Amino acid sequence: MAQELKSMERVEKLARPSIMALVRGAIDDAKQLLLGHYELKKYQAERGIAKAKSAAAFAAVGAPFAFVGFVLLVLMVVHLLNEVASLPLWGSYGIVAVVLLAIGGGLLFAAKKRL
Repeated sequence: MAQELKSMERVEKLARPSIMALVRGAIDDAKQLLLGHYELKKYQAERGIAKAKSAAAFAAVGAPFAFVGFVLLVLMVVHLLNEVASLPLWGSYGIVAVVLLAIGGGLLFAAKKRL
């Protein structure tokens, strides 16, 4: 019985980690956590760059089509104004140009105020 008690105490002493082992384990856990956090941020940055590349490709293809569409729409408005208001063609172009300049200038002014 006494021998069993001594062996149980020896097992408890062996099973109980030292303070240094606990500190070392905590440091290793913190290191693993920091490395995992770094890997996550790296993955998120790479994923963001891939998304930006994809969006830029679509924008690069879509922008010329949108520009041509806008130009044709402006020409249509000029000719519509010519027909409806019985203005000379040069007057219709002038009115549409002034309206577009006012809109563009207003947007640029608003952008400058936000800076």
